[in-house]
Amino acid sequence: MGTRRIWFFIQFEPHPATSPAYVKSGFFPQFPYDYLMSLVKQKYDNLRCIRSRVLTAGGLILSIFLVSEWFAHASERPNIIFFLVDDMGWQDTSVPFWNKTTPFNQHFRTPNMERLAKQGRRFTQAYACAVCSPTRTSIMTGQNAARHRVTNWTLYEDRETSGKTPRLLPPRNWRKQGLQPGKAPTLPAVLRDELGYRTIHAGKAHWGAYDTQGSDPLTLGFDVNIAGHAAGGPGHYHGEKNYGNAEAGGRTRPWGIPGLESYHGSDTHLTEALTLEAKQAISDSVADNKPFYLYMAHYAVHAPIQPHETYMPNYNGKKYSGTRIAIPDNEARYASMVEGMDASLGDLIHHVESLGISENTLIVFASDNGTLSLHARGNSPRDTGRDTHSWPLREGKGSAYEGGTRVPLIVSWATLAPGSEVQRSLPIPSNSISQSQLIVEDLFPSIIRWAGGKSYRSETSVIDGVDFTEALLGEPEPHSLLNGRALVFHYPHQWTGQPKGGYQPHSSIRQGDWKAIYFYKNQVWELYHLTQDIGESLDLSQAYPGKLERLAMTLKQKLIDRGADWPVHRKLKKDLPLMLPDTMN
Repeated sequence: MGTRRIWFFIQFEPHPATSPAYVKSGFFPQFPYDYLMSLVKQKYDNLRCIRSRVLTAGGLILSIFLVSEWFAHASERPNIIFFLVDDMGWQDTSVPFWNKTTPFNQHFRTPNMERLAKQGRRFTQAYACAVCSPTRTSIMTGQNAARHRVTNWTLYEDRETSGKTPRLLPPRNWRKQGLQPGKAPTLPAVLRDELGYRTIHAGKAHWGAYDTQGSDPLTLGFDVNIAGHAAGGPGHYHGEKNYGNAEAGGRTRPWGIPGLESYHGSDTHLTEALTLEAKQAISDSVADNKPFYLYMAHYAVHAPIQPHETYMPNYNGKKYSGTRIAIPDNEARYASMVEGMDASLGDLIHHVESLGISENTLIVFASDNGTLSLHARGNSPRDTGRDTHSWPLREGKGSAYEGGTRVPLIVSWATLAPGSEVQRSLPIPSNSISQSQLIVEDLFPSIIRWAGGKSYRSETSVIDGVDFTEALLGEPEPHSLLNGRALVFHYPHQWTGQPKGGYQPHSSIRQGDWKAIYFYKNQVWELYHLTQDIGESLDLSQAYPGKLERLAMTLKQKLIDRGADWPVHRKLKKDLPLMLPDTMN
């Protein structure tokens, strides 16, 4: 990936359990590593060093240093914009992610997403967690939710956010405090500290609870924080309402957005304010000749569903495209928010074009979970009501079914320039589609790979995600880790309201064509063949008990290996681990 120079240096050190006489004798050479590296760094600005330590037979540690120069100048390294939308569903776009265009695709207006899809690669089987904080923590750590244990949305470290069920309590020790700075490296910290990026956060953070260090993105690896804090939704989208703060220039917990006081009282929509600030941060990085990682995490299209007035004329008082079905007011407002989000994407693309860096800027577009469908929505383009806004997928945000976790994902260069050195190093096929099954934690090692050109391994934490560069550039090889692996989902919480359908504590597994779901409340399993039944309408658990048993065993073992927390029996006060099908009869 790009031009690379590699050096090998060898150093012998005494092992603590042996006498230092070997080294003192001068028989083994010892190179002063720090001095050696300082000489190299005088000439080369951007170095990566990998140190491999091997205990030799003589009781010495042989340290081999691999120093790799990737993209020696800032202009040769890709800038990265991770454009993350809140609560945007698989169908909330004019870009088809199914094998056909749907009424939803005909309703929503997202021309800039269309441009990205034509220039790059879209992934039709990409997954996130069922709600926001778990997804965002997986992006930051590369870990599955069962391992990082931020398994539900967070707000205050001493308050439970899980809904109530008659039989179950939420897990005892899930991390209500959210993600906190510590030994586990975060994605922006790796990009900043190891690869020399300026790391910019804009929008929704929602990692750490209020009054914890993790509530401030600056403690988690970001150099710049624009309007990020502990809460996961805005008090208001309109500048006239100070973005949810009671007074102009003030701050109102928990939902008032911080850091945008200069827009208070104006007619600037929150999505536009964040975009303006992000563009300035990009300009500052370019002026300083620093490659940047912009985590553009919009609060949109999270509730409250409020109009983005600029785009309301496209929907207000009109009918769904090709139908006689009137667009309800709340669906008009929702569509305007989607279109406003898409306009932000276009503004950022135009900005990097105006700065002359678009050929060197990579864009990753994704959502943090499925669309809101259980409540607050109106009649759909198919003339259907609640729980149908993800069609052909079942249900929506918070659910165990596909509508809760399958999300749009597109990766593309901001402007195509096949002759550029950086794009030759990552030649994304234009207007292409991948059916590789991906999960949100895969973004962590993949983005690091695209930024620095090397597979990443942490010495202090386990990385569950798999680098999907193979799937980005073409079809993975038969032996690839991406083929045949199990994707694990763990949401041992009641999201909201009473248990209903897929909106109840669950764990699930997707492997190949098959998906198995376990519901903790009634201790029941369901099994679906997604290739033949994308809407999960036919439960095959009785017809294929052997397939269910194998998936169930794999899921349980993976959850145990990752230290998963279990729901608690309300009366007995005991953990209720996942039960295998053969133990339930």
